[in-house]
Amino acid sequence: MGNMKLLQQGNWKKEISISHLLERKGCDEFTLLEDECMIDNQRYEVWWYAYKGHNHIVAKCCRYPFTLYFFLLEPKDLFRIKDFQAYMETGDLTQPAVNMFQKID
Repeated sequence: MGNMKLLQQGNWKKEISISHLLERKGCDEFTLLEDECMIDNQRYEVWWYAYKGHNHIVAKCCRYPFTLYFFLLEPKDLFRIKDFQAYMETGDLTQPAVNMFQKID
């Protein structure tokens, strides 16, 4: 994904609310992108948030242990839920292909 990178990964022993975590961190711009992302019978929530002028993604496993994955998006990075699924399956962050269409008259 260009320069997108995994910043941190960690396990929480107690249930954690991503919206509360982001508010405590001082983020006031965030949104839930997907709350039913299924990978290997595990459900994940995937969130976008802005922090200190940069775009980020956080993904949370909804089963114990509650693993969180924090990604930094660089300018011009594209992010799709499929990109997180591919990362979980391969461990690699890859640049998604952009489909260009030509108008046919």
